[in-house]
Amino acid sequence: MAIPDLPVNPGAPASTWNEDLIFEALADHARRRMLVALAAGGPRTAEDLQPVTGKRRDATLKHLVWLRKAGLVMQQENKRDGRKYLYALAPNLPLTRTDKGGTLDFGFLAVRW
Repeated sequence: MAIPDLPVNPGAPASTWNEDLIFEALADHARRRMLVALAAGGPRTAEDLQPVTGKRRDATLKHLVWLRKAGLVMQQENKRDGRKYLYALAPNLPLTRTDKGGTLDFGFLAVRW
């Protein structure tokens, strides 16, 4: 499946989740690990996420595109280094944090760590 070009800062978040797109995005272990890393540690560059995925930088960027396509991650300007983008969780994610970990609960799918 071809991955479309996405805007740097997507518009208003979707009010409903596309279940197929969420399942497809989170079916890959590297993408789930990146999502958990962003939830636990805040915004990061693709270089920072590369060790989390265990993949090369170009593969890490492709995974980030999938997460953006699903509406799970947003890309933002990096004020410290204008050459690299920061990736962060989308603000509309159903995220709950506790002292024992966190949960992303979409109603039809939950990711816990």
